[in-house]
Amino acid sequence: MLSSFHVSWRNITRHKKRFLFTLIAIVLGVTVMTSMLIAKSTFANIMDEQEQLIAGNADFRIQATDRFFSANDLADRLDMDMVEEGIATLTKQGFVDMDTKSPNQATVNFTGLSEFDNDMMQLPVKEGDVTKEGLIITENAAKLWNKQVGEKVSFQKVGSMEVTAIVYEGGIVNSPKTMEGANFRDFEVIVPLESLQESLGMNSLITEYRYKVKDGLDLQEVLTDYQNDLAASNLYVQPIVADTQQYNNIEGIYFVFDIIAILSIFISAFIAFNMINTSIVERHKEIAIMKSLGYTRRKVRGLIFKEIAYFAIIGTVLGLGIGAWLGMVVQDILISAIVTQNINYQVEFVPPLITSAIVGILYPFIAAALPLYHAGKTPILVAMAGENREISRLTKFKIGRVILGVLCTMLGLIDNVWAFLLLFIGLVLLFPLWMSLIQFILRPIFALLFGFLGKQADRSLNQFKNRNANTAAMLAVGVSLALFMSAALASLPEGMENDIRATFGGDILVEKETAWTDNERHVIEDMEGIDAVHSYAEIPNVTWYSLANELREFSLFSFDNDSMFERVETTEQISDNPSIYIGDRALAEMGAKVGDVFTFHTPAGETEFFIKGVVKTAHYSGYAGFVEEPTVREFVNWPLDYHVMIEVTDEKRIPVVLASLWASFGAGISNVDVMEVNIEQAKNGLTGTNDLFVGLLILVIGISAIGITNTLFMNTLERTKELGTMRALGFTKSQVRIMIIAEGLIIGVTGVIVGTLYGILVIYLNAVSAQAPAFLDFSVPWSSLLLAVAVGILFTLLASWIPSNSASRISIREAINNE
Repeated sequence: MLSSFHVSWRNITRHKKRFLFTLIAIVLGVTVMTSMLIAKSTFANIMDEQEQLIAGNADFRIQATDRFFSANDLADRLDMDMVEEGIATLTKQGFVDMDTKSPNQATVNFTGLSEFDNDMMQLPVKEGDVTKEGLIITENAAKLWNKQVGEKVSFQKVGSMEVTAIVYEGGIVNSPKTMEGANFRDFEVIVPLESLQESLGMNSLITEYRYKVKDGLDLQEVLTDYQNDLAASNLYVQPIVADTQQYNNIEGIYFVFDIIAILSIFISAFIAFNMINTSIVERHKEIAIMKSLGYTRRKVRGLIFKEIAYFAIIGTVLGLGIGAWLGMVVQDILISAIVTQNINYQVEFVPPLITSAIVGILYPFIAAALPLYHAGKTPILVAMAGENREISRLTKFKIGRVILGVLCTMLGLIDNVWAFLLLFIGLVLLFPLWMSLIQFILRPIFALLFGFLGKQADRSLNQFKNRNANTAAMLAVGVSLALFMSAALASLPEGMENDIRATFGGDILVEKETAWTDNERHVIEDMEGIDAVHSYAEIPNVTWYSLANELREFSLFSFDNDSMFERVETTEQISDNPSIYIGDRALAEMGAKVGDVFTFHTPAGETEFFIKGVVKTAHYSGYAGFVEEPTVREFVNWPLDYHVMIEVTDEKRIPVVLASLWASFGAGISNVDVMEVNIEQAKNGLTGTNDLFVGLLILVIGISAIGITNTLFMNTLERTKELGTMRALGFTKSQVRIMIIAEGLIIGVTGVIVGTLYGILVIYLNAVSAQAPAFLDFSVPWSSLLLAVAVGILFTLLASWIPSNSASRISIREAINNE
């Protein structure tokens, strides 16, 4: 006697092609989900590692409003009995001796370090010894300078130094990948503090002192005491925060990963549901005989449970393996598209694989829950008599489904970022109606193209209305999301360019190591091609507590006009506290609203600001604050401006202006930011992610096509006797094949048409949404639309050809005798 496991295996492999395509759908669903989770977890882990590298293992940093201060001042102002460990740094600009096309390609940012063997600054070592005093350079610098550990590098004024270590990019040191990139980014190196001070004649001067306090001390109390002590001086203290949100706005990418993962599992679950439900319906007599022989409901369900387990286990195991490989591919593409540096990272496998394994095992059982429940309730006498109440119950269109579908559709029109998911649920629920409408429209077209075979295909689809509608609905969901994502990614470059141009503040932003003087501003104004020059302050490392009571930091900008932001919402209320305008991303993280009073830790200590409004800005992607110039002087204790914004008469003059700036101010310039370069970098990053997401969504459409194959296999199997009769009446093999292909085309074309309509609707809803980015406009990406239609139709033809070929080979005698 066969074991129950053997019987279950025989049942699911009875129809080998149907088994194969169902298994492929489950494998692909788990594969896509696994790859998305791996890419998301790995990228999040990279961001956390970069935050930790930047923050190090220190608690606080002391800096000065005039950049440089004497380390000797700390003896009088810092209680060393509270300090467990501390390191001093001096940041200074310079030049490396090398042949370049322009001086700015040779700019170097020196970080003089008082102690190399410390636990407070982490450096990702590639070669050499980072605890040995000497020159530490990055992987990119070593490649572009053609240097190895042990070789010497010459710098202007600083002299020659031996390379003692090469580190990966990330943390406190980063360098450009190419010499072209060096036009707008400094090489960053670490050198001994005393050597740097002596070479530049800056004995005892430093720019920052980082320290860790002894265990057991209240950090907030320590911070408050130091802020009070330093409030009247040029020194200020801030906690060191592991927060890179102002440099990385990637929540949207995580959202897309989640959507694609959910969609792939959703479609796979529908395919599994259709297959398992059909299998149970086909075997209703067999189940009735089993029950008449003594099988209880529990035993019947247990047998089918084992069948589902085979699918779940095999599909999950294969999907995890392929998904791990695809996850690495997706991660590499994502890193190269978004991150501008070569960074060292490890792919995060374990949590995503565990999550995917749990979901992969469970979702086939969840999809089969309803058919499994009804399998145990199969009436013996009704089933033995040949009545199939299961089919009549499942194919009958219920008014409740329509009401629920209309309700979900109406809720999906609400202006909320997640509401459109309800729109797709409504799409699935209402799809039998959509299919009836599209069939009515397509009926004369298919009759013209295929003649009687087209009419017969149309009639045949109505035998399994819900199953075919569900299959087409999955394709429609894939097409609509592909269209929406393509529209969003297509409009982003132009939208981001407009956003940057509107809020960048000028054509060129220049930061200097020392404060800009009136004479220096006049020098810039007298340069050829200059339209206007404005100085402003940027106060870094201003800290505050988020909605989750986590310490965060951003930069405060001073302003005298609205050139660096666009007001979204303001209040007419007034307050005795100084006013501040908050970027939209920062305000969301704070959990505050316009009109609130919020506490920030500034160079003046704890300061309460009145949130006057929320703004959109290209600076740090909205993770910043803006205060008026008098407020910076009076309430923030920041008396000097280290930044200027420059407007040129013609963008073609920017290279000439940059050359003049380097010639006039040289090593005094610590950073140059060009609006055109920011626009180009934003566009390049979007191009890479666009190709990635379009490819992933095409894969999701492919999963939907597998559902069409499986559905047509089930349709033809249940119509075996009908097809045999048609063959006996004179239908040829090619006519049967064409009829099945026509059925598949009706399913596919219906899915594509409805998916396109819903995709355009979602594009419109997001364009008019108050929660969507301002640069998302309503525009239909015609190239992507044509691609989605072409891919959908092509996949449908391929999906239809296999079952049509099998149906044409059915033996007439066997088909007529089939029960």
